[in-house]
Amino acid sequence: MALAFDRPGWGLSESPEDYRRTSIFEQATIALAEAGQHDLDRFDLIGVGFGAVVGLEAALAEPARVGSAALVEPPLLGLLPDATAGVSADVEEIAGAVRSGGEADAYELFLSGGLPSLGAGADRLGSLADRGPQAPHSFLVEVPAVPGWPLDRSRFDRIEADLTVVTVASTPTVLEQVAECFISWLGNGGLEAGRLVLEEPDLARAVASLPGSLPE
Repeated sequence: MALAFDRPGWGLSESPEDYRRTSIFEQATIALAEAGQHDLDRFDLIGVGFGAVVGLEAALAEPARVGSAALVEPPLLGLLPDATAGVSADVEEIAGAVRSGGEADAYELFLSGGLPSLGAGADRLGSLADRGPQAPHSFLVEVPAVPGWPLDRSRFDRIEADLTVVTVASTPTVLEQVAECFISWLGNGGLEAGRLVLEEPDLARAVASLPGSLPE
């Protein structure tokens, strides 16, 4: 059984009333509850971008339930001190887009790959991502969640999942660097993670080739 999970405000999922902030922990809790409703007591995960960090939190929060986690382009930019300027520039671009055209313009910037540090171009997922009418608002709510997620090395001692960090031929350089830094960061704490570099430039086809549950 494969479960394609729509986070709040994406695809067919409704966002909570007055949805103004969220956290990676909250998103992982919702995903784990969704898996429980479908009798998935143990499963493999695929997460892309923001969803990769949500999947990682799920593996940390409920280590006995996650067998493996494929983390596609996780935007853990806090591991790269040099990425601070790029993140700040992207945030300014988002703010400018909201001022000029509202949430929809900021969301289009994200889809098109106009945020090289915060988003590598969500349009690359094509039909795999059913974004839904509330997606522009949900995107803006989620932007601060990854920078606000603490990379607490002590928590990783509990992890049982086999972790694989995945990049593809079209992955931006900054996310390639993040993948390498994350694996090194884990290794410094005594935890191994696999690295899968797919020559496939099409992110949608690459993700579709990976086995697992709860994609994106």
